[in-house]
Amino acid sequence: MAEQAQIATTADTLALTGVLGFVSVVELEPLGVKWLREQAAAACAVDLAAVTYSSSAGLVLLLAWLRAAAQFGKTLHIKNMPADMAALATVGGLVDLLPRG
Repeated sequence: MAEQAQIATTADTLALTGVLGFVSVVELEPLGVKWLREQAAAACAVDLAAVTYSSSAGLVLLLAWLRAAAQFGKTLHIKNMPADMAALATVGGLVDLLPRG
């Protein structure tokens, strides 16, 4: 499966599209951290509605961005988490660490 993903941003939301795999996550992580650092809004969101597939690397990406958001004094909420990604979070015991809204 080709690992291609893209980021689109609005004032307070970072929207991901495509495949979140090991290769794409390594490319996306610093872009998301930079976006979080530059945000004026204290509350931000990641929208996963257009994610077509996520390995466990996608969860690691979200955790890294949550950590970065906390370091920058921001909150980060996860929107539209795909069912397969939510299942991985449940199995991994990560549900309580991923604020959804």
